[in-house]
Amino acid sequence: MSSIHRSLWALAATAAIGGINPLATGAEGPTPLAEPVRIICIGDSITQGGRRDRDEFTYRWPLFNLLASHGLKFDFIGTRTAGLQPEATWPDSPIGFPFDPDHEGYYGAKTAYVADRLAENLTTLPPPDVALIHLGTNNQKSEDHSADIVQPLERIVALLRARNPRVIVLIGHLNFNDGAALTIRPLVEEMALRLNTATSPVVTVHHYRGWKENPEDPDTDTFDWAHPNPQGQRRMAEAWFAALLPYLPPRQPVDLP
Repeated sequence: MSSIHRSLWALAATAAIGGINPLATGAEGPTPLAEPVRIICIGDSITQGGRRDRDEFTYRWPLFNLLASHGLKFDFIGTRTAGLQPEATWPDSPIGFPFDPDHEGYYGAKTAYVADRLAENLTTLPPPDVALIHLGTNNQKSEDHSADIVQPLERIVALLRARNPRVIVLIGHLNFNDGAALTIRPLVEEMALRLNTATSPVVTVHHYRGWKENPEDPDTDTFDWAHPNPQGQRRMAEAWFAALLPYLPPRQPVDLP
């Protein structure tokens, strides 16, 4: 277990949950959940992954491991299960659980395209409790980031809330420290602040912090500037997990299969 993991587990033991916890609340604080927490991962290639020529497992695989290690009863949901190349495979969790491949990731997709797919697909899925959204990488050359990123993101939040008014929405900032991402970031931050409510939190996740996108860097987090390598996938998962942790019940014992 890395030092980052140990610090996350320490947070799990001591985190105070403020306001209303949409996942679990009670007079004495968080209560065990009878049903799995339904988590939908929404995005483009950084969410879908699945190239056969490299370990493009995406953040979903290390996040699955973190959640399983936390003892959370959860279910990744989505209408898709495969990566870009159907023969690409994902390993099982190192703690003995089979990986749950369900997702809503679309390789090469722009934000509005994914919003359109969700308008069709969400009605076929059980209501998600948590949504992880990472979109906008393919919109960076747009001349109007508000129209092409922010407005479709707002639509996605509305679609999610139509299925579950208490859904927790985590929106990941782009994994870049230069270029259009610097213009997009404050637009997304303002949107999240405007949409955030006590009953349905909308929270941004700052994946770019400490991120090394240059593939020539000896400690790079990417294969090719954009797609996270296993180190970057793990870093993204840890950032998602840390953002989600305040909404989770305390860590539960893990019964290995």
